[in-house]
Amino acid sequence: MNSPAPDARPSDGRAPDGRAPEGYAPEGYAPEGYGSEGYGSERVDYVDPRDRVVTQGGRTAGPPAGLLRRYAATVCTDSTGRVLLYRRTASAPAYPGHYDVLVGGAVRSGEDYRAAALRELREELGWERAPGLTEAYRIRVDDPHGACFLTVHRWVADRAPRPDPQEIAWCGFVAPLAVLTGGYTPLVPAGAEAVRRLFPR
Repeated sequence: MNSPAPDARPSDGRAPDGRAPEGYAPEGYAPEGYGSEGYGSERVDYVDPRDRVVTQGGRTAGPPAGLLRRYAATVCTDSTGRVLLYRRTASAPAYPGHYDVLVGGAVRSGEDYRAAALRELREELGWERAPGLTEAYRIRVDDPHGACFLTVHRWVADRAPRPDPQEIAWCGFVAPLAVLTGGYTPLVPAGAEAVRRLFPR
């Protein structure tokens, strides 16, 4: 199914005919008990090029020379194989207003990738548990904050998301082909790569 052109979408993310994709959440929706945690005081691990922890530091300080950050993310699908797509808020520190399929963030000091992925699913989408979460791949990427290791997980959602409006302006399950063929732009580069890897045509 072809997606309508992005410029034909109303500002709230609904389709031009007013219908909302499954899992739709309007901007301003605030599920009780879930909020975006400030990350100014977060401590994260910095690793060497072989992904071995060397030191820890504040998240906002940036890695020491030659070291990398760690990020964990999850690509979520529903039982029919549609992928969860979301739009970042206009105030997001990286890629504001972009679409993405990677739900995640920085791995905190002492966390492993899987624990970080589960925490991000809870914080950003209100999913307390994610049974069956599996690692799909791990790559080294460059993002606006510098070089990092990104570990991508997969999970089949068994209930509707409850997105944090401070992190997510809109979300819904869509056909992977709609993302692959440019139906949603601009798209975060790492998210586009995840769709190409996990949903080959």
